[in-house]
Formats: sequence, C-alpha cells, structure tokens
Amino acid sequence: MPTPEEALEFINVNNTKWIDLQFIDISGRLNRTTVHAREFTADAFVNGVQCGNIQDSFGWSQDGELVLRPDPDTFGRVPWEANTVRFICDVVVAPKMERFLKDPRYVAERVTVNAKAMGLTEASISPEMEFYIFDAVSVDKMTPGRGPNYLIDAREAPWNPSPLWGAKNGAFIGQPYDSLYSARNQVSDVLEDNFRFFVQSHFHGRSPSSQQSITLKANPLRTSADATMTAKYVVRNLAFIANGTSTFMPMPIHTEKGSSLRLWTSLWKGDENIFYDPTDTYAQVSQNGRYFIGGLIEHAAALALFTAPTTNSYKKLLADPLYIAWSRRSNGSLIRVPFERRNEKTGKSVVFMGADPSVNPYLAYSVVIAAGLDGIKRKKDPGDPVDKDIPSMNTKERKEAGIDYLPSSLIEAISEFETDNAFLKGVLSSELLEDYLAQKMDEQKSHNLRTSAYEFEAYYNV
Repeated sequence: MPTPEEALEFINVNNTKWIDLQFIDISGRLNRTTVHAREFTADAFVNGVQCGNIQDSFGWSQDGELVLRPDPDTFGRVPWEANTVRFICDVVVAPKMERFLKDPRYVAERVTVNAKAMGLTEASISPEMEFYIFDAVSVDKMTPGRGPNYLIDAREAPWNPSPLWGAKNGAFIGQPYDSLYSARNQVSDVLEDNFRFFVQSHFHGRSPSSQQSITLKANPLRTSADATMTAKYVVRNLAFIANGTSTFMPMPIHTEKGSSLRLWTSLWKGDENIFYDPTDTYAQVSQNGRYFIGGLIEHAAALALFTAPTTNSYKKLLADPLYIAWSRRSNGSLIRVPFERRNEKTGKSVVFMGADPSVNPYLAYSVVIAAGLDGIKRKKDPGDPVDKDIPSMNTKERKEAGIDYLPSSLIEAISEFETDNAFLKGVLSSELLEDYLAQKMDEQKSHNLRTSAYEFEAYYNV
C-alpha cells in the first residue's frame, strides 16, 4: 500500500489537479468533497483537511469541528475524471484530532483491536456481491400521492422483445446472452489497476434480468469494507458513463431472487488459519471455527439489523429464504462451511450468507466478526449441522432439527437487536447506534405510509 510520501509524489509527477476526499456516513452512502492539489500537503495526513461543514452528514458534534484525514492506503487514480485522484478518509474531531465516534470506518478498527486482544492477527473477509445493471430506470418522484410508478428497461429482462433471451435462471449463463461480460471485465480492471483491490472472480448472477456477481479477494476487515465501497463506486460510475444505471438494492424485481452479499470470513494467528482442522471429519473445520459459527447463530436475528438493513431486504429474504442453521452444503442455511476441496488450509472459510449489498459494509462486516468472536470467547456450541435441503423441509421437521427463522421485517430486526446487543459493547458507540436506529425507524415508518402497486391492485375494489 502507498505511503503518504508516495501518494504525494504521484500527485506531483502526474500534474494531478484535483483530490477527491471521500467519506462514508452512517447509512453507508459514499460522500465526497474535492480540493485542488496545491491545497493538499503532507500535513493533510496528520491534521486532516477542513472542507465544508461535515456535520451536515453526521449531525452536531459536541466535541469539535469535523475534518477529513485521508488514508493513504486507499489512494487511487480516478480513470473517468481528468487529473483526479481519490482517498477514503477517516472523520476526525479537530483540534485534538481524535476519532469521530460516528465514523463507520472507526467501528471496523475497533473490532480489529478486539480481535488482536484475543491473540489474533487478522480478521479477513472476501465479499461476494450481486447487483443489477439496467439500461434505464424511471421513477415518478414528482407526484408520489398519485400512485407508485417505476419502469425498468433491461436488455436481458423477460419483457425485452429480443429473441436472444428467455432463460429463467441466469446463473453462469454464457455469451452472447451474458451481454454485460465486458462491463464486468472493465469494472474488474479498474478495481485492480486503479485502486489495487483484486477481483477473485465474476460471472452472471442467478437472476436473469442483467444481474451481475463479483467476488473480491480477501482483505483485512476495514480494507474489505473499503474494497466493497470502491466496487460500488466503480460500478455506478462506469454504468452511468455507458448511459446505463446500476442498483445494489436487494430486490428491484419482485419475480426474481434479488441480490445477496456473501461474506467469506476467516481468522488468523500469523500464518495459521484458525478455522482449519485437518482431523475434522465433517468439513475440516476447527473447534474455534465451530465456536465462531455458534456466535453467528446465537446472534443471527440481531445481526439482521445491519446485514439486512432496509425494508427492501426482507422482500429479498422472502423470495430467497435463509434459515438459522449451518452446513457444508448450499441448502438454505445462514452459515456455510465450504468443503468442495480437502486440505485447503489457507482457504478454509465460514461463509455468512445473510447479508445483502444495501449494507453499510463497515458496520455489517464488523458486527458479523464481533458475533463470531463472541462465540469463540464464550465457547458457543453451534449444534449439529443440517445437510438436508432446508426449504423443502416442513415446519415440524425444521423445529425438530432446531432450525429457527430470521426476522421477517426491519421492525422485527430492530426488536431482536434491542434484546441482544451486549456482544457489540465497545464496538458500536451509543452516538452512532442512536442515529442508526432513528434512521431505520424512520425508514420503516416511511415504508408503512406508502401505498404499493400491489396494494392498489389487490384492494382497490374491496
């Protein structure tokens, strides 16, 4: 990763004019402010850059004014903007330059500190993210009281008149039906060549209407969240440049399964992957790996507030349900321990299947790791794995197998979190949590107030 000196040298040698300073708010939205290169010096990496009233994004700060301190590890050249580089920034409080407690990046750092206090050297995540790229989307925002109205134009959608497409399952489809293969290549090249985040694989998503999937190579917790934010940034901008549009909402098309974000997690002590045990006959998963799974299962319902953080998330979970169980199979379990290959010491992972791409990755990744670490600390037994096809089991069979259900709505996830949050003590500040809960309550209220197209169709003539 570049040092501050190397970043400044690149800026000077390449006659860079503009420095894009990016920061992430509590909801997970990428924000930016831009300064001229002549105003950007080595002091910025120590004392930050004052550029506007950042409290407009975070609310009032009791402790002082907020400034942005660039992280040189996130330095990259923006290929679609002339003479522009970007940094993701920490939000700090001036003049003491202390970390701002509502900064989501700080949450990831606190979890990393907790992991190191347990003797670990790294908590690693490889995100596998699905999203859609459409040709056009139009939404009537001017007259919401008139009724819901949006139109999606996608070249691969079943309503498209082209005879080249008509598949019910889009997973791994080949060209020419995989019409956005070149776009995924371009996204991957920019991520690697401009921002140094490596792509492990990409392919057409499971859903047929122009859904895409990209898997980013494993990185430490905060860096993995940086990579996820950068991937969304690149996808959105390249789609826009090509006169298209992308979305990371979980369920844009109600007849499909929606978009997931699968988190391939591993914990390390030096070069040792503590999830790997070659003597385990089920999936070569260690006892610590099982305890980690136990923590995820115990806190699964509370985690949903961060891993399925929108009202739209629960439409996705209804269309593609997951159950609180673990398995080596891809069978509807919330937790999966892949075992397609034996003796994969460095690749042994515990995969959390229950996130979606609408998350704030700094918060979602942090709470998932924190739940697993709590399981290790408390030696939480995950129970027996379930290798049956869970969706095909009846209610009695699931109950006998000890399989529970995730929350069915955002308000239910909030309720679950309110009764199970002690495992996040010292991870989420009370200031951040208060604002986050207020946002989610407001989202649920706004959702409840809106009449949907289905309601109009179903109840107009009651």
